[in-house]
Amino acid sequence: MKRFIFLLLYNLLLPVFLIISIPGYLIKMKKRGGFGTGLSERFGIYSKPAKDEPKGGLYVHAVSVGEVFIALKFIREWCKTHSEPVILATSTATGHQVARDAALPNVRPLYSPLDVPGLSGRCLKRFEPRAVVLIEAELWPNFAEACHRRRIPMVMLNARLSPRSEGRYAKVRGITRLLFERLTALGAQNENDKGRFSRIGVNPDIITAPGSIKFDVMGDAPQSLREDFRTILDALRGSRKVVLAASTHAGEEALIATAIREAGAFPLIVPRHAERRAQVVADLQQAGFTPLLRTAGDLPADIPVNACYVADTTGELRDWTALADAVVIGKSFLARGGQNPVEAIAARKPVITGPDMTNFADLVALLRADDAIVCCEAPELAGEIVRALDGSEATAARVERAFNALHVHSGATRRSVELVETLYGA
Repeated sequence: MKRFIFLLLYNLLLPVFLIISIPGYLIKMKKRGGFGTGLSERFGIYSKPAKDEPKGGLYVHAVSVGEVFIALKFIREWCKTHSEPVILATSTATGHQVARDAALPNVRPLYSPLDVPGLSGRCLKRFEPRAVVLIEAELWPNFAEACHRRRIPMVMLNARLSPRSEGRYAKVRGITRLLFERLTALGAQNENDKGRFSRIGVNPDIITAPGSIKFDVMGDAPQSLREDFRTILDALRGSRKVVLAASTHAGEEALIATAIREAGAFPLIVPRHAERRAQVVADLQQAGFTPLLRTAGDLPADIPVNACYVADTTGELRDWTALADAVVIGKSFLARGGQNPVEAIAARKPVITGPDMTNFADLVALLRADDAIVCCEAPELAGEIVRALDGSEATAARVERAFNALHVHSGATRRSVELVETLYGA
């Protein structure tokens, strides 16, 4: 009865939410190039007959670019021992583009259906998956019910829950329990996450901690495959070292670039949302820079003295990271939560963050305990960049300690595959 009331209220309120949010969603999709890529699949409209779709394999649901990269890493490991088709469902145009660009054999990129009654069932009937994998905390009530009715096991992988999110979920523990009851298994990133999920009402018997697929970087250190990127930076940097401002949020581009300039280095900016480019350019110009955009094409013949480079694209952060001499993590100075520092650590780069890294509190606590990462306030940033670029043994040792600290997650991808295998086709 409780579940019936929960679903009734959810499905009464959902149309109101969709009416309010869909116009903005469609505008965002237009800006990100979503039209013409199969976006109608979100509304249950498919371009080919159901009989021509791959069936009987694994359905992997991711959302944004970061989650799609995690999903691709899992799928590559999965396909080493499985030949069945894989459906990779995403919600955003950028995530869908990354899935398509990966061009993995036997993988069908898909826009996930909106979570309204009927669409989830239509999608599952079309592809007939033997199991569903959810990347991180993407669990939708109607989709979960559709899987339950069809007895399709549903596994959440790479699941994490910050202390702040735990507090929010705890306030509605009864609803949380109803939602997570439909999971067959949950693979948490670490023991702390495992405990948090248990405390908000998830059955502890279904929770394991195989580790973080994202943090499973041993033997997978990023290397730039783009020589054209190296050529660009060589033309811009002169004798200076390059400092990457990674996944920056509003206002951070100018703040971090200014600190990089004060430290005598060249600023390379990769904004979190590429469609913010106009505001990014305006902020940097106000700070005295001449921003050169990657989307603008070739560099000018004469490079301005005050130039900085803005990689206003999607899915290329890994390559830029590998070419930088140090990395400053965005969303940690003028926004809350921070972005993921793992890619920079895996590339063995000195990493600096701002004061707020609460979205990665467990990882940062692990790193700070071993003096493997630098966290500072904005006024201290220029000085910390100077120290990160000093080439000293102390800096090199800190970089190695950060890399070695990630060993706790080594093998997480394989362990996640094994978790799904215990339920696959069950």
